[in-house]
Amino acid sequence: MILVKYKHYLLPVILGVLGLLLLARVFISSTLILIPEDIDVVVLVSLLGVAMVVAIHTIVRISVRYLRLLSVKRARQETLTEHSYFLRRLDHELKNPLTTLRAGLSTLSLTNLDTQQQHLVAAMQTETLRLSRLVTDLRKLADLEMQPLNLQPIDIEAFISSIIQIERDRFETGGRQLTSHIDSTQPIWMADEDLLALAIHNLLDNAFKYTQTGDVIHLEISAQHDLTIRISDSGIGIPPDALPYIWNELYRVERTQKISGSGIGLALVKAIVERHNGTVDVESEPGQGTSASIRLPPASQS
Repeated sequence: MILVKYKHYLLPVILGVLGLLLLARVFISSTLILIPEDIDVVVLVSLLGVAMVVAIHTIVRISVRYLRLLSVKRARQETLTEHSYFLRRLDHELKNPLTTLRAGLSTLSLTNLDTQQQHLVAAMQTETLRLSRLVTDLRKLADLEMQPLNLQPIDIEAFISSIIQIERDRFETGGRQLTSHIDSTQPIWMADEDLLALAIHNLLDNAFKYTQTGDVIHLEISAQHDLTIRISDSGIGIPPDALPYIWNELYRVERTQKISGSGIGLALVKAIVERHNGTVDVESEPGQGTSASIRLPPASQS
């Protein structure tokens, strides 16, 4: 076990030991007669031997580290490719049957049904629509993992204003209050506008679903050294034991199972932000609300 752990040190150590043995043999040899000028040569050879050992050790250590990182990167790329293929295949296999089911249920709802049958058909339509949205979100996730970003300069104030304009009617109709604040010293940033908008819409959608009438959702933008997008709400919050899992695909907090959702929204947000070399985190307390923050680094700046 110890040899395996330190195997990249073996070559430099062996060479160093051999060098010391050869040097010792020179000193203990009875036939060797050293004159004062030879001492400088011995010292020089010793120093060169040490330098060679150190150089070989460094090269071996760097090579091993590079090969390890290359192996991890290759394995991760293969995993992403297989994951994307699975999601695309799932989308292909489910899209047509779900379209047929939705059309059939829509036709069935127009027939002469009693009250119980109407409720049953309505429930089936709701679940079929949820599955259709789930498949669509999975396809978006698959495309996001493989396709390059369409980076363009974005005017942050105009970009956020358009998002607020789209969302405001829904929030007002639902009895929520949507407020915003922009602090911008760097108004232009490089990003994929469509994907970044999707990430913000998903976070706002979560804030809407997990709040109630009268609750406040606040969108705060800070475009300075970093681009920080924070969405805070006064909703039901997330239990501490669930926070590590909210970014997983299809994961949903147990007590929110009855609230409409696919379980893909936050996974999409995380994938979008990471494609921009940014970070996303969530802070929450049950009954106290939730705050989600997206941070894009200066590299995204124009």
